[in-house]
Amino acid sequence: REGISKEEMTGLLKRQYDGYHFSKAMTDIYNPFSLLNAFATQDMQDYWFRSGTPSYLIRLLAHTDENLDELTGKYYDPQEFVDYKANVEKPLPMIYQSGYLTIKDYKPRRGTFLLDFPNNEVKKGFVSLVASDYFKPQRENVNSWIQDLIDALEEGDTDKLHKLFTSFLADIPYTMRRKQDERERERYFHYTFYLIFRLVSVYTVYTEKEQSEGRVDCIVETPDYVYIFEFKLDGSADEALKQIEEKGYARPYASDRRLIYKIGSSFSSQTGT
Repeated sequence: REGISKEEMTGLLKRQYDGYHFSKAMTDIYNPFSLLNAFATQDMQDYWFRSGTPSYLIRLLAHTDENLDELTGKYYDPQEFVDYKANVEKPLPMIYQSGYLTIKDYKPRRGTFLLDFPNNEVKKGFVSLVASDYFKPQRENVNSWIQDLIDALEEGDTDKLHKLFTSFLADIPYTMRRKQDERERERYFHYTFYLIFRLVSVYTVYTEKEQSEGRVDCIVETPDYVYIFEFKLDGSADEALKQIEEKGYARPYASDRRLIYKIGSSFSSQTGT
């Protein structure tokens, strides 16, 4: 009915519902609730999030002033997250035990585990909720804006990308982005883009690649285009572009048939655009 091969369909099911690991052996486990619902209805939907909204976790993150980017994609000692005692000052164990983060890698030498979202269903649901809370004044528009952004990325329309980002960021109230010190401004800046691109990553390929010359801020891949982003807080777009060139961030795509866009972005903590 979907007009795709069995292999493509199992790949979609895997990205949507697989990805849980609970041991050093890294045994892959699907979310049975979501998978069985998908088979029963013959439709891929976000079943797990319909069963309940984790509003208590959103409140917990707000209470502790923890940003999602400071919790995800990091290695932890097991005692930091395998802790069944509910503690409002430490949200990580509750987020892990609730199934919103899972083990994604294990380093035997250090005995540490990488925690991140298990699959697209969880990532889309949880990041959407966090983003709606974070971008409160624009809550109604966030998802439709993300869809417009993805359309621009898939069409290779960089002018539209520029307009979308500028208008969205300009709408964030000054009181929200006004930060007392440089670290807080930096934190706000990184978190804003983290949430935006985590939402984009549900629909396209998104990476924060470690390359030989350093870490690329963001790479987004669509079927026809590759976008390499470098962001500067209170710097210049030229500085950002220079870094892309000097660090050779585009080299891994030298033989790629797709058109490569290198985008240097300057974010002003004064104007918020």
